[in-house]
Amino acid sequence: MLNKLHLCISVITLWFISVGTLAQTEIIDTLENRRNEIVFPELTSDQKRVLSEQAQFLLKDLYVHRFEKLAFYPGLEDPVPQIANIVENADSLSTAEIEEGIYRIFAAQRDLHLNYLFPEPHASYRSFLPLTFTRTANFFDRFEVRVSAVNADLFAEYAPGQQVPELGDRIVAYDGLSIDAAVERQKQTAQGANEFGGFTRALGQMTFVSHFLHLKPERDTISITFEKSTRSPYFHGRRYTITLPWLVQFTAPEEVRSLNAPETKKKFDPKRFNEAREVWQEEYNDFVRSVGLEETSDYPNLPTAEPVLTWGRIENRYGEFGYLRLTSFVPQTGVANTIAEIRRLLLEEFDDTDGLIFDVRNNGGGFISLADELSQLFMPNEADVIKARLLNTELNLSVFNDNVFGPNVLGENWNQVINEAAGNGELYTELAAFTTDSAANSRGQAYFKPVAVLANARSYSASDLFVCSMKDNRAALVFGEDLRTGAGGANVVNHGSFFNVLLPSVFEPLPPGHDMRVSWRQSVRFGPAAGRIIEDFGCEANIDVSRTPRDLLQGNRDQIKTITRELGVKSNFFRYQPSARTANSRLNQLTLGDTPVLEVSVKYTPLISVSVGGVEKDLIPVFASKREEKVEVDLSTLPINAQSQVVLRGVTWSGRTLWNLKRNITRLDQKLPVDDAGLLLDFSSLTDLGPLAVVNANTAAENGWQLVPPALQVGFEPSYLDNINTSGILALNLSALNSATLSIDFEQDTELDFDFFEVFIADENGVPEQQLQRSSGQQSRRTVEFDLSAFAGRESVLIYFQFISDGFVTAPGIKIYSIKLNANETIQPE
Repeated sequence: MLNKLHLCISVITLWFISVGTLAQTEIIDTLENRRNEIVFPELTSDQKRVLSEQAQFLLKDLYVHRFEKLAFYPGLEDPVPQIANIVENADSLSTAEIEEGIYRIFAAQRDLHLNYLFPEPHASYRSFLPLTFTRTANFFDRFEVRVSAVNADLFAEYAPGQQVPELGDRIVAYDGLSIDAAVERQKQTAQGANEFGGFTRALGQMTFVSHFLHLKPERDTISITFEKSTRSPYFHGRRYTITLPWLVQFTAPEEVRSLNAPETKKKFDPKRFNEAREVWQEEYNDFVRSVGLEETSDYPNLPTAEPVLTWGRIENRYGEFGYLRLTSFVPQTGVANTIAEIRRLLLEEFDDTDGLIFDVRNNGGGFISLADELSQLFMPNEADVIKARLLNTELNLSVFNDNVFGPNVLGENWNQVINEAAGNGELYTELAAFTTDSAANSRGQAYFKPVAVLANARSYSASDLFVCSMKDNRAALVFGEDLRTGAGGANVVNHGSFFNVLLPSVFEPLPPGHDMRVSWRQSVRFGPAAGRIIEDFGCEANIDVSRTPRDLLQGNRDQIKTITRELGVKSNFFRYQPSARTANSRLNQLTLGDTPVLEVSVKYTPLISVSVGGVEKDLIPVFASKREEKVEVDLSTLPINAQSQVVLRGVTWSGRTLWNLKRNITRLDQKLPVDDAGLLLDFSSLTDLGPLAVVNANTAAENGWQLVPPALQVGFEPSYLDNINTSGILALNLSALNSATLSIDFEQDTELDFDFFEVFIADENGVPEQQLQRSSGQQSRRTVEFDLSAFAGRESVLIYFQFISDGFVTAPGIKIYSIKLNANETIQPE
């Protein structure tokens, strides 16, 4: 393996913490019965030193929000002298004092991206009450606290004789304190930022405590005083007080090891660490599902192939509206597939709607690339992306330049800004982007009506970035269930799976089971809010849709009414009248023939600008108004056997953009008829590729398939590169055949389990129908055969020979020596 210390990477693997595994827990008991089990493993003197010193490295030289926090929160103590005191006295402190001391320093910063992660068995438990709280608002009080969900069965089993609160009952007192005082006390460790983020996170921790992230409650029971819900805000209901035991949910001790052991090892990939993700919210979302504490709602909830994405339509007197709900920015099917599914829903399910609600409430974040690449779907102009900066420290300079994998492993733009800042005395580096402009604008617009982003103070991290991006790009209005999002404005990475892997000479391995996360790269907004950070401030709502008590009882009906009414009014504005659509809405398309065209239907559009490869080729007068006009865009100038990005923009006479469509179009030569003679491509004797079209997706032509007799190859002298996506396509007419066999003579040496050679059959639109081959690793020269009889007799059959590599590790490559199609039996003419 070549150029990136493949041997080292083969040995180093990442064991990612997955809070989702806790969803498998089934045992519930009282905290009183299990308190003595929620403990820390004893640490040696050396382990205490390592823990405290490594925490010091993170807080002093990497924690990017440190100085902003000291300025934002009066009275906040600087964590650096605090952790220095623990380092100095580590030998004299007990294990519990070390664990709790570091935890309290981290928690006091009110940053949900700065976490001290406890080990097993402490981390296996979660304490909870059989109900949840939420903030509601009325004319007199913007910060009411009310019951949002109750599990009556758990009350009956663990709190018999206690009155069961009802949905909407108001909390008056908690643990002997007024609810306001109780919330302020809880904020000390709840870690939420700003008025709304701190408040909602404190409410969450009053009924749910993750011992992966927090210490266990001090007492076994809690007293709560409620006031019965009334329909009128002018009258108080009857008050009652109950005492509840803290319950715990946990995994059986014999199962803990199997849950914590990863099923598969994962390669270190720097792109994976371009994340902004809040683990408490993920665990909380999993928890409420597992114990029947999910809130009821009138928002639709139709599933998709991606578990974190649901959808539906809302119809009322204000119109018809699309609805999307994204509960995490860590999709199981991947970023590209999730964006493709959202794009499909916009084009196929919501094309006739009057507006769209994009719901990211209670979304703890995830991949920054997903947040960055969504805005383009909702706006006529090019989207901008939020950028970030680092602390200008010697340690950060070493992370980027002295790591075991070499310079630029984390991206040339990040190396550039840290190196330029070295020695200049500035606190921060200049800004750099996680996502390139081309990636953030690769798909174009898919929705033309007004968009409402629905968020709350539990919309955190990458959700914060998405909400701010949509607002700052003027792609949507923000409707806030709280007036600000959760204020998670950083990229977050783990000590164990990131810094220790990159720079082991500085970042020693932590004691088994321990880890720490740190806010590393600080996000800074653009556009109207240029220069403002997201941390502590969040993204401000354009329109307040704080839930009312009636929303709790009636499934958010008031909230839905407010949002759809606003969207219905805006849908009549001229800005949302121009639109365009193509008969084939696929982003990647194929076209064959001498005079290919792209048919587009438009409304309220004077002119269409046509660009190919970033160069304007044509300006077509349309004069379309309310009635849809069909226009045929001539694609005959597209190069044959190559992929081109075609951009159509609706523009006014003054040049203002009204909408844009982007399609990646591959123009193939005519389909090659195959008769009883069959077909042979012997690359040892060919001087050109003949009927084989090479298409490179986001890949330079010189890095894709190349004819280097005696083979068609990717890589070799030198090896292939990262992130290659190259396809050789045979467009065939098999109508004369009754049966056929495909033979491929090839050899390969690719990164095992990560870089793949694939052969598949696709229809005339390029949609895969059947996979024939998918291989990786080292394989000596061989010939494989596939029966294509199922496709014989068809006039259009596309055979793809595709090679895809991921990031960070490469190998020699792949060679195809020949491709042969044997016509086993032809159709005889009558």
